[in-house]
Amino acid sequence: MLEGKVALITGSTRNIGYGIAKVMHGLGAAVYVNGRSDEAVQAAIESLADEGNAPLYPAAADMSKEEEVRAIFAEIERRGTGLDILVSNACHLGLGHSFLDTPMEFLDAVLGANVRGHFLCGQLAGRMMKERGGGAIINVGSVTAYRAIRNRSAYITSKGAMESMTRAMAVELGAYGIRVNCAAPGYTYTERWDELTEDHLKRRRSRIPLGQEATPLGIGEAVAFLASDGARHITGATLPLCAGTDVAGSLDEED
Repeated sequence: MLEGKVALITGSTRNIGYGIAKVMHGLGAAVYVNGRSDEAVQAAIESLADEGNAPLYPAAADMSKEEEVRAIFAEIERRGTGLDILVSNACHLGLGHSFLDTPMEFLDAVLGANVRGHFLCGQLAGRMMKERGGGAIINVGSVTAYRAIRNRSAYITSKGAMESMTRAMAVELGAYGIRVNCAAPGYTYTERWDELTEDHLKRRRSRIPLGQEATPLGIGEAVAFLASDGARHITGATLPLCAGTDVAGSLDEED
């Protein structure tokens, strides 16, 4: 489905980003694997190597740091691979503060990673794709942008901004054949879930209409669809990947 395509997936060394990379590589895409350390990136590349035959390229960078983001795109230019797909997934989880107790420097850090970093990625990828004649950008948001939970106000603010940014990008980039959409996961099984008690897991799952949280691979399959020609008429949309929690009652969840 993605044979011959080149993708940059930010935050792809673990959890949702890794699941997206695994699916896309398995579908034939060459993937730039991004994480904050060379060691994490190399470990992910070694793990992904058996999923497909297309190349895997290291792209270590902290996506909240402008100079490191620009360095990734300079490397893509140097390699001459071009870029067909950008998945902006890397994020600051924004844990640890209630709204009234959120320090401004904490808010700045969350917005820097989750909004400013992705805005810059979208700009740099968009310029490359414009020269290439088109492409697909998928911003990974969150269902919490419209189903708020407690003690994550900075994170939720950033994800709401990402959805609005998606629509703005879609309007401006459509003339260049670039589609921009947002994938909005809800409860998704990641390594953080391994620390939860059985009671906590049952409480979470009781709020999910389908009764089971999403998985990174399941998110990856949906994101791959948005990147594919099968979604060629879709742009500016947000696709909830939350097993129905967007239409359920209050999540009433603190973490």
